[in-house]
Amino acid sequence: MFRREASYSAVLLIVVLFCSSVAGQEVEDLIRKADEYYRTYHIAPGRFEQAIALYEQALAMKPTAYYLLWRLSEFFQIYGQILGPEDKQRKIAAWEKGLAYGKKAIEVHPQGKEGHFYYMANMGALAQLKGTLFSIWNVRTIKREIDKTLELDPSYPPALVAKAQFITEFPRALGGGDEQEAMALYRRAIEIDPDYLIPYYYMAQLDAKNKRFDEAVAKLKKIIECERPRDYAHWVVKERPDAERLLKEVRMRAQQEGRR
Repeated sequence: MFRREASYSAVLLIVVLFCSSVAGQEVEDLIRKADEYYRTYHIAPGRFEQAIALYEQALAMKPTAYYLLWRLSEFFQIYGQILGPEDKQRKIAAWEKGLAYGKKAIEVHPQGKEGHFYYMANMGALAQLKGTLFSIWNVRTIKREIDKTLELDPSYPPALVAKAQFITEFPRALGGGDEQEAMALYRRAIEIDPDYLIPYYYMAQLDAKNKRFDEAVAKLKKIIECERPRDYAHWVVKERPDAERLLKEVRMRAQQEGRR
């Protein structure tokens, strides 16, 4: 009797391990395919949505996989960015989903920097769109999550950029600071990751605000003329067009100032 039970347990264990291995391979295949769709979403409409759907399919198979949760939070944050201003409700829906996935990622792995960061990023985008960015609860939560991300990894460029943005968005009384501190954080992010383009855009905004037009133009050209952007699809759809629009505005302002 004991031998039969032991034999049955061994067979059951083999079946469980086999099924787990098959499921793991299927999840990897879904991730690989989703990432390919994301890398090429600038080519065909709908590829970004397909990438998200594949990640959600993978998550259904592994509901507590930290990587899948924070990656979905990131995807929805980016997806909300690339939607046009006329798609306000779709933006809200995207960032609410991103917020939920980020929160779940934190619950699954509280020491993961990505979960805290993208939870904060979706919250900030949502609050800004809804006009509640300056509510005390949002300010405190956003600051707490930025600080937590940098506590977990003081050299995480996206969080350094987020802290710099926070400093320039909010007055000192709410935890903000001065523009010199923000510029130092942007430069630090670039030192850590020279291929990270976002800091150049926000530095150019501050340069233009302070009438340093030549410096702003030079930084924007770094984005526009980048030969090998790391995230090519996002560069084509979002980063380069945004930089081109800001460059046009900066040049117009420079001309107007020159006439005075």
